[in-house]
Parts: sequence; structure tokens; C-alpha cells
Amino acid sequence: MFYDTASNKHGLKHDPYKAIAVPRPIGWISSIGRDGICNLAPYSFFNAVSEKPHYVVIGSSGVKDT
Repeated sequence: MFYDTASNKHGLKHDPYKAIAVPRPIGWISSIGRDGICNLAPYSFFNAVSEKPHYVVIGSSGVKDT
């Protein structure tokens, strides 16, 4: 199977991109809403990408409930 990530046309029921890293680590992501209420939620699109300096990245698309 050839998987073109640019077009994401794979013909499968579920997006194979979300299964590339298994098991996916779960991080606790905190945010503060416009109304000042704090939110803490588990999120799986994050990872550590560098040691010196320490970098943790979060990837997201679309609006989230925060």
C-alpha cells in the first residue's frame, strides 16, 4: 500500500497517521479559558523532541473544548 500523506487518500476506515506511534503517550495539558477557568485534560498528540534544550511539542487541529 502506498500512503500519500499530502492527499491522505488511503481508503481505510480509520486514518493510518494516528497509528504511526503506538502506544501513544498521554500528556496532561492545561489551559485557561477566556472566562478565566482552568482546564486540565489528557491529550495524546504531544511528544518530547529535544533534550538540550528541553522541548515538548503539542500538535492540534480544529477547535478544542477549553
